[in-house]
Amino acid sequence: MKRSLIAAALAVGLAGTGQAAAMTMGDQYVLRAYTGQALGLALTKELDVHTLGIAQNRSSICATLGGAIAGEAVAHNRDNNVLSSAALADASQAADAIEPLLDKEAIVLAFGGETPAEENQAMVAATFKALADAGYEGRVVLHVAVWAPKMMEKAAAEHADVADYLAGKDNLNALTLDPKQQKAMIHEVALVDGKQTSRGVVHEMEMNDSWTNVFKAAMAK
Repeated sequence: MKRSLIAAALAVGLAGTGQAAAMTMGDQYVLRAYTGQALGLALTKELDVHTLGIAQNRSSICATLGGAIAGEAVAHNRDNNVLSSAALADASQAADAIEPLLDKEAIVLAFGGETPAEENQAMVAATFKALADAGYEGRVVLHVAVWAPKMMEKAAAEHADVADYLAGKDNLNALTLDPKQQKAMIHEVALVDGKQTSRGVVHEMEMNDSWTNVFKAAMAK
């Protein structure tokens, strides 16, 4: 978890943010509640996603994040069969776990939490491989803990078919957080010449002081 948070901090330019209060596990859950709610709202209201799949590991932090995303999404769509979740214990489960998500308009990759970075990377790579093998055409959205450590880029480097799949995909997004500007941002992203890149911000959300402060505390941990 610490390594993924450091990577996220580097990606949004967090150096020199100053002292922060000690971070409790409860604070970790609060951070994911703020972040997940904002992402769920952006998906439904800004990206017009009506049915959603969430792929994540089984850590308590990722469960909190996934629950917050899901709760906000279903609050705006009370129809049947609008939400599916895949909770992976390891990379070997990816293909079977992802199958129920393939009929959804968008799939969020929400890997991070207490799970070691190398295990998250393996699960992300296996998930992308499953999506590529299935020819999934829907939107794929990366949480900052997936985007910042370049898990998509590493997955493409590991699997040529994943690289081909991602290079031809024009509906990829990523979430980043910038506490200096107090903004959460949804980017349009792409894999270009094997490198993940942002093509620009398509939506911004204000981070209030409580959200910002708990994020800074997480970065300092």
